[in-house]
Amino acid sequence: MLDKLLNYNNIYQQWLNNGSTKEAAIELTIQQLDGLEEIASNDESWYELLEISARGRNYDAWLAMDWPDGFDELLLCVPLCKLVSWECGKCTVGERQENNSCAHDYSLFGYIGELVKNGMRDELLEHINGTRKFLKNKGFQWNIHKCEFEMNSL
Repeated sequence: MLDKLLNYNNIYQQWLNNGSTKEAAIELTIQQLDGLEEIASNDESWYELLEISARGRNYDAWLAMDWPDGFDELLLCVPLCKLVSWECGKCTVGERQENNSCAHDYSLFGYIGELVKNGMRDELLEHINGTRKFLKNKGFQWNIHKCEFEMNSL
């Protein structure tokens, strides 16, 4: 079940193979979210994810290259990060979360790491669903202070 989430090299190569476009980056990020949702929805793989997450974070602060030996939520958005060469303020996500990096614990993707770390399965599944909607609709903002989705005000 853990193979539902692609490792760094595989997701990056898929993005390159799909033309390195913004559309491909969003589509592949959603694909990664779908994989994480499948993992979190299954009891056995959920507990494996919790073990992997706990084990890795004690030794390595950035585990996006380590999957499945370590879990880092930035693995989910590699195509988006590569699209903007890690310049968060230029990213469709970064610009809608006060230009904060997704490495921030309470950013859109950072919050996923917090939910996994704290074993908050139902909240994680809800957040994955909201993140998919966020990526498909530019009308959403992520409030990094409240950890919640908001509609853009006109």
